[in-house]
This record gives sequence, C-alpha cells and structure tokens, in this order.
Amino acid sequence: MEEMVSQFLNGPPPSGCFMVGRWHVEPAASELQDGDLTVRLRPKTMDLLVVLAEKPGEVLGTRDLLDRVWPDVVVGDASLSMLVVELRKALGDDPKNPEFIETIPRKGYRLIAPVSWIEAPQATRFALVGAETRVLLVEGENLIGRDPESRVRIDSVLVSRRHGRIVITGENVTIEDLGSKNGTYFNGNRLQGPEPLFPGDRITIGRLAATYCFVIVSDTATVTEASKVDSSEQ
Repeated sequence: MEEMVSQFLNGPPPSGCFMVGRWHVEPAASELQDGDLTVRLRPKTMDLLVVLAEKPGEVLGTRDLLDRVWPDVVVGDASLSMLVVELRKALGDDPKNPEFIETIPRKGYRLIAPVSWIEAPQATRFALVGAETRVLLVEGENLIGRDPESRVRIDSVLVSRRHGRIVITGENVTIEDLGSKNGTYFNGNRLQGPEPLFPGDRITIGRLAATYCFVIVSDTATVTEASKVDSSEQ
C-alpha cells in the first residue's frame, strides 16, 4: 500500500491522507471517516480507492486497474467487479445514481467525487509522553479529545470530543481547555485559560483518563508517533 502511494506523480503528500467527497480517507489505517462514522476497508478495497483517487475524473481501464491493484497476481474482471461493489457499499454510493464511482461500459471506472490531498503537518521537537504512548506534536493546533480528527485521540467517556488543544507557534507552546465537562489539569490545577507549556509540565485529561508529560524531543527519529491514543477509564 505504501509503495502504491509513493508512485504518484505530483500526487499525495507524505501523509497519504485525502478527502473524497465527504469522506476522510486514511490509507495506512485502511479507514474511511465521516464525522463519528468510521468504516474499515479490506486492504485491496483501499488499494482500489487510492488508485482511482490518483486520477479523479479520468476513466481507468479494467486492465489498468487489475494491474495496479493486483500487480503480482493474475485475476479476472469478476474480482475487480466485486471490489467495486464493496467500495461503493462502504462509500454509500448508488451505482444507478453515483456520487463517487461511475461505471463506463466496456471501458472501466472513474472517480467522479472531488479529491483533495491533505498536507502532512509540520513536525516539531515537542511531544507528549504517556504511560504507554508518545505523541509527536505538530506546528499549529494539536486537538486533544475523542474526535477522530484529534492529534491526541483519547477513547474514553471521561473525555469530550474536543476536550482541549495545544497550539505551537515556533518555540511558543500553549495549552487550553475547550470547555470540557471533566476539565484539563495542568501541573495539578484545572485550567481556567490558556497557559504556556514548558518541558516537564504534566497534563491530565478528564479526571485521570490520560496523563502526559510535555517534553522536547532531541531526535524525532526515536519517537514513535501515535496520533490515536486508546485510554481506559481509571
């Protein structure tokens, strides 16, 4: 999958993520997201979507699609047809009145929904370190919460969808609560407004749902980036 994405000419940025219509597509996770709805795809189904997204609006022939999705295996047209059915079902597409994938009789298929590639965020030398995870922070806003788009995603009922955020502008880092129910705690005190962050500061999200230490990363290559953090209630 990663090889397919890297083959694009003037195509996706390093993140590999893109929007197709209303769907946020994460090829590496083989997931589609539309708000709270997350749909997982089989790897080959995601491969097909990525290949179609490479050239939106262009008709891709059946043979071309077979060669791209199954580069080392000989399969028939029926395999591709089944994959298209799967992908349409996942996208909520109606083949009789398509919004996403149009069948071109005796030729192939084309993606008719708009596609926009998502730029990879600019990494910084800052990170949050928890008991079992480390999250590399990026320039700009780093959302904390249950929202699928959160940079620091915490799957806990104690955490609001948009719980808090860390904002990085160059060397200036601040944290603030976004009106969460259970609060964001900074060095043991509940946040009442934005506060500057410094190495060693401790952050607790929603009544001990998750606790992190703010650190400077001297070598980003040694940090495992984990944008989705699962946390059990305590």
